[in-house]
Amino acid sequence: MQTALPRRRKFNLVKSRLPVLLIIILLLYFAVSLGFQLNKLWAMQQSIAEMQERVVDLRQENEYLWNRLTILESEGYIEETARERLNLIKPGETRIVPMPTEDGVFTLINPDIKD
Repeated sequence: MQTALPRRRKFNLVKSRLPVLLIIILLLYFAVSLGFQLNKLWAMQQSIAEMQERVVDLRQENEYLWNRLTILESEGYIEETARERLNLIKPGETRIVPMPTEDGVFTLINPDIKD
């Protein structure tokens, strides 16, 4: 007597859920990957915008500094600084210095004249 073995079913790829499952996993992978890439792209665009703003600010500051340098190198500014801060005078000029007196009133005194 022969015992009947259960009949094996053949694997049918078309009727199987495996291809659907693989496609779903693949789509999820691509969706997550696309999300990460879009996030990176957004972060880079934000960084570029910040850098462009910084460039504009630095250009304005650079222009201000060049204008300031032009003023500081001018003859008029150098002469004004020498007179006010260093108390220098041109040859032939007389320096007059205001000096407070004992009663609090200022009088003009020429320091070059000795009493």
